[in-house]
Amino acid sequence: MDFALFLLIFLAFHNSGQLLSNKICGLKFSSPGEAVLFSTALGSIVFSGIMTVFVFSGWINSAVCWSLLVVFPVLGWKNLSHFKKLSKIFNSPISQPAEDGELRGLTQSFLGLLALLAIGSAFAPAFANDALVNHLAVPKAFLQTGGLVNLPNNIYSFFPQQIEMLYLFALALGSDSLAQLTGLGIVFLLLFALWQYSKENIHKNYAWLTPLIFISTPTFFSVASSAYVDLQAAAYVFLAFYSWQNGCDQKQPRWFFLMTLFAGAAIASNLTTIIILPLAFLGLAWYGRTYKNLKQTINQCLIMTLGTLLILSPWLLRNYFFTGNPVAPFFMNIFGGENAMNWDVIRSQMQLQYYSSIGMGHSFLDFLSLPINLTFFSEPHSLKFEGQIGILYLLLSPALFGLDRKSIPLAIVFSVLLIFWFMQAQYIRLLAPAFAFLSVLLVAGLAHLFQNTKIGKKEQLFLTSILALGLLFNTSLIMKEWFRIDPLSYILKKESRAQYLTRQVRAFPSYQDANEMLTEKDKVLLIYMGNLGYLMDRPFFSDTFFEDHTLTKIIDKGVYAADILNRLKIQGITHVLFNYHYIFGENSVLTLGERAIFKNLLKKHGEQLSSKNGFLLYRFMLDSESENQTQPLSLNH
Repeated sequence: MDFALFLLIFLAFHNSGQLLSNKICGLKFSSPGEAVLFSTALGSIVFSGIMTVFVFSGWINSAVCWSLLVVFPVLGWKNLSHFKKLSKIFNSPISQPAEDGELRGLTQSFLGLLALLAIGSAFAPAFANDALVNHLAVPKAFLQTGGLVNLPNNIYSFFPQQIEMLYLFALALGSDSLAQLTGLGIVFLLLFALWQYSKENIHKNYAWLTPLIFISTPTFFSVASSAYVDLQAAAYVFLAFYSWQNGCDQKQPRWFFLMTLFAGAAIASNLTTIIILPLAFLGLAWYGRTYKNLKQTINQCLIMTLGTLLILSPWLLRNYFFTGNPVAPFFMNIFGGENAMNWDVIRSQMQLQYYSSIGMGHSFLDFLSLPINLTFFSEPHSLKFEGQIGILYLLLSPALFGLDRKSIPLAIVFSVLLIFWFMQAQYIRLLAPAFAFLSVLLVAGLAHLFQNTKIGKKEQLFLTSILALGLLFNTSLIMKEWFRIDPLSYILKKESRAQYLTRQVRAFPSYQDANEMLTEKDKVLLIYMGNLGYLMDRPFFSDTFFEDHTLTKIIDKGVYAADILNRLKIQGITHVLFNYHYIFGENSVLTLGERAIFKNLLKKHGEQLSSKNGFLLYRFMLDSESENQTQPLSLNH
C-alpha cells in the first residue's frame, strides 16, 4: 500500500511541476529525462508550498491531503507519455565498446542492489534520531493540531520546514514508512539528476557511475531512507546548478527562475546550504559578463534574493509571530526571543561550541589532511565526523587530474561548498551537496582518461579494478549496517512494529508505557530521553540538547518540596520520564546535591510507574498534602 501511495505522490509531484514549467515558465527540455526530472522536482516544491498554506490556514488534515493526491495525478494524465519515453531510454541498448558495456553492467548492478536495500530500509518504522526529534515530530504536531502550533521546547521546530511539509503530506496519507519513502524519492531524483547531467555533459557510457559513487557513500546511504533533509537539500542545490548551466548553454534566462526556486528550496530544507545564495549571484555575474549588461545582472540577482525570501518568508513570519525573532533560534543577542522559547543565548553558545568539536579540527593543516582523515578516521556515532565516506573517493581522486576547462564551474562550486562545510560542524551527512559535485567531477576525470588519452587495455583494467574494489568495500560497509538493523524482520512480519523499534531505540518501551499510562490531561517532563517527540503521543515538556535544564532550574530555585512541586504544577507537569544513567549514574550531569534533592523528591512525592532499559517513569503526587509539604528535603539519600 505504501509503495503504491509513494508512486502516486511522485506522479502528483510531476504533474504539478509540469504545469509550472510548461504553462508558467514556458521551458523546453532537451529530453524526456530532463522533463521528468525538473517537473517532478519542481512539483515537490509546489506541494511543499501547498502544505505550508494549509498548515498556516489551520486546514490541514487527512481529507485535504487525500483530495490533493487524487486531483493532481488526474490533471496531468497526458504527461504519462514522458515516462514511456524515459523507460525506452533506460532500456535501449547503447552502442559502446565491450569494456564500456561491462562497466555499465557493473554500475547498474550495484545501483540496483543499493536501491533495493534503501527501499527496504524505508519500509521499516522510523527510528533515526533527527527524524524522531524534528523531521517527523514537527509535522506530526502540525497534523495533530490541524495547523500551525508553537513548539517552544524544540528549537529545531523554528527552522524552515520545506521537506517536513512533504513528510506531513505522507504522514496524513499513511505512516512514517511512507514519509521515509517520500524522502527517499527526492534522493532518487538527485541520483537521476546526477545521471542525466553526466549523460548530457560528460559521456553517456559513464553516466551511471556518478549516482553510484554518491549513493555508495555509507553515511549518505544510511540517511537516504531515514526521513532526514540533508540529501534532499543536496538535490535542490545540484538542480539549482543544473538550471544555471542550462540557462547559460541555451542562452535562456528563464532557467534562472528555476535556479531561484531550487536555491530557495535548498535553504528552506537545510540552512547549512545558505552558501548557495552567493554562489548563485556569482553564477549570474558569470552569465552577465558575456553580454556586459550590468542592469540585467542586478535585476536577476534581485529576483534571486526576493524569490528565496518568498520561499523562506512563511517560516520567518512564523518565528516573528511566536518569538519576535524572525531567524529564531539564531541571533538571539540581537533580535531576542528568549522569553518565547525554551532556549537562551548561553545554551546557544554552548551548542555552537559542541558543534565546533565535531570533526578533526579547523586549521589549514586539518584541511590539507581532510582526505585522509575522512577516509580512515571517520566513525559513526562519534565526534570524528559522525559518519563514514568509505574508500572510493580517495581511490578515484587521481581522476581529478584528468579534468578539462569545462569542469571549472563544477570545481568552483565543489570547492566553495567544501570550504564552507569545513568551517562549520563537520558532520559527514552535511557533505552531501559538495560530494554530489565531487561525484560528477570524478566521473568527468575518469571519462577523460578512458576516452581522450591513449591508455592500454591493462591500464583500463587496472582503473576498472580500482573502481570495483572501492565499490565492494563501500557496499560491504553498507550491507553490514543494513543486516545489523535488519529491516527484513519487520517487512516479513517476523517482528511487530514495537519489537522492531525496541531493538533500534532503547527508550521506546518507556515511551510506549507513557503513551498507555498517561492521559491527555497529563504532561510528562522528559529528561535525557533523546527528546524523541515523534514517539510521544501525550503532552510533554522537554529541553533541547541540554536536557537537564528545566530540572536543574526548578531544583536550584528551591529545595523545599512545596516549592518544587508548585513549579512543576505551574508548568502543568504531572509525570517525569528520565534516563537513570544521566541522572543518577557515574556520569551524571547533576551535582551531588541536585541528585540528592531529586532522589528525595521522587521517594517522598513520586510513584514509579515503569522501569525499562534504564529509563524510569514516575508520577508526581500533586495533591494538597504534597503542596503543603514544608520540610526541607534531606540530602542523605
